[in-house]
Amino acid sequence: MRVSHFIVIILLLIPVVQASDQTYSFLMENNTGLNFENGTFLIEVVEINPSYFVKANLTSWGVSKLYNLWEGEPITYDKVKVNSSFITSKDARITVVFPEAWGYPKTYKIEPTVIPIGIPNLVITKSADKTSINPGDVASFTIKVENTGNATAYNLSLTERLPTGFTTAAGSRFPPSIQDKIDAGASLELYYALKAVDPGSYTLEPTVINYGAKTSKSGQITIIVADVTQEKSNLTTVISIDRTNVYTDELIKADVRITNTGKAHAKSVLVDGAPPLGTTVVEGDFRQVYDAIAPGEVKEYRVVLKAQEEGNYSINLRTVYNDDPIGSSTNSERITVTRKEGSQLYIILPIIFIIMAVVILTIKRHKEYSY
Repeated sequence: MRVSHFIVIILLLIPVVQASDQTYSFLMENNTGLNFENGTFLIEVVEINPSYFVKANLTSWGVSKLYNLWEGEPITYDKVKVNSSFITSKDARITVVFPEAWGYPKTYKIEPTVIPIGIPNLVITKSADKTSINPGDVASFTIKVENTGNATAYNLSLTERLPTGFTTAAGSRFPPSIQDKIDAGASLELYYALKAVDPGSYTLEPTVINYGAKTSKSGQITIIVADVTQEKSNLTTVISIDRTNVYTDELIKADVRITNTGKAHAKSVLVDGAPPLGTTVVEGDFRQVYDAIAPGEVKEYRVVLKAQEEGNYSINLRTVYNDDPIGSSTNSERITVTRKEGSQLYIILPIIFIIMAVVILTIKRHKEYSY
């Protein structure tokens, strides 16, 4: 029994010899802190709500937790008990119960986090679905607006200039309308379309957006509008003659054929020429005029010449029209004219008879000698 009594006595004495806590009160303002044991435990007042609570950040061995310290309602965090009282708009009494082995805490100021003033920043990108087009084609444009800043951009206004050589495409609004504001981190896209009118190289000026006192611009875009391929007429003239060797006073038939091998009407067509020297026109006229000759159409006419003098001749014509104001020259084959003499039979026949007689006599003598 004595041994058991002794053990009970020892157990009763243990709490007495354990270390006790210590209690201190501190009058703390907002953004002030208490540092226990070189940062082992921290108490930081970050907000004071008069007559209600103090918001404090408690940190133990680098682990933090935010508490509302209601007046008269202590909380325990790790080995520390914290309570608030006498809360005013300026300060509050913070009572701390902490281990006796800890030294008296150090007080310090907390540098409040500076929240930067919000600044909007618009980035504008303009693009086109194609940059090489033909007259009459439609090009579509996209304007992308991004707010990369940290505040809303207000009072947005857009300036977009219509380039020369273009007109607004049907069903498209130009310039495009823009909303009044765009939030931080948000983006929007605007669209419009233009129709090319004239060929050339055109530079679309930057899109300009004003917001508040700031201005942002996009880049430029160059659009190439190809030249119009002008459809033209093309006349070919061919002179055909019925014969190239004739005697004087004989006739020569010349057929003239004009064909439009182009893709447009030949207008104000003139085929002009004179009969070659040494010939004369007995029918028709080399000079012909046509108001128009359609693509693929053929015009034909005939002129009859009479050869008068010996020589070599060629028919020359020039075809002039709207797409060839100088005209192109066309020549026929060469015509050879010789003089036709009177009848010479009275000379030729005796010669023939003499030749035949000589031949017969020769044959007859040959037979006589053969005997």
